[in-house]
Amino acid sequence: MILDTGNRILDDLEKQFGGLALPQILRWIAGFQAFTWALSLFSPDLLNWIFYDRDLILSGQVWRVFSWVLLPAAQNPLFVLIAVLFMFFINDSLESHWSSFRLNVYVISSVLLLSLIGLFPFMDGIGIFMNSVFYSAAFFAFATLFPNQIIHLFMIIPIKAKWLGWAGAALLAATVMTSPAPIRIALVAVAGLLPYLIAFVPGFISGAKERNENAVRRHRFEKANQPDSPFFHECARCGANDQTDPDLTFRVNAEGEEICENCRNAESDPS
Repeated sequence: MILDTGNRILDDLEKQFGGLALPQILRWIAGFQAFTWALSLFSPDLLNWIFYDRDLILSGQVWRVFSWVLLPAAQNPLFVLIAVLFMFFINDSLESHWSSFRLNVYVISSVLLLSLIGLFPFMDGIGIFMNSVFYSAAFFAFATLFPNQIIHLFMIIPIKAKWLGWAGAALLAATVMTSPAPIRIALVAVAGLLPYLIAFVPGFISGAKERNENAVRRHRFEKANQPDSPFFHECARCGANDQTDPDLTFRVNAEGEEICENCRNAESDPS
């Protein structure tokens, strides 16, 4: 019900505002991350000007509300290249399954929620973690929609996306639990992953409910088709059955009675 309602709302919004969506939004973000990394080689202070800082935002540097998304995922050029190509791949997969508009809603809502939670007075120093949560939100959506997609870890080790998703979730949970400020980090994680929870949890619940109903129906069907007796064969002469004597063989005689091999042998040998 919730899932259907949400889809109808998004469909209506897409009809009205779909033309405003930025195609390939994650590609643009990844491209600017690479551009930022390249510029930082010549001007290292550039990263300090786009980093998320609550105090500086409140003092007037409002561009930091969004600019933190453009921080490069790494400093090593090889890792930067891998991160950019992987973000391109995720964008194309998600956009093919959803649409540019729905992907825009997912990405922008994640960015906005992370930026808003960071403005609370007790949320100082969480800027660096916001990027990790943002990447997790994008990858978790991909791993959920394409769980069996093979990804070559470090471009060598083949592994399914769903296992990387579980590993990422475990790493995120470990980061929260081992952090010196676990409550703050947990709030950031929940805020950034809220679009994922809204998009997928109703489907998980609906799928679990459907599987449970199917299991109940299957059990009822099997029970209804089971014979009343606990055995399948029973000798009309001595009463032996395939439960009490599983090694016996049973045959139907000319009178239509099912008898076991012992009784059949006794009848054929009157002496």
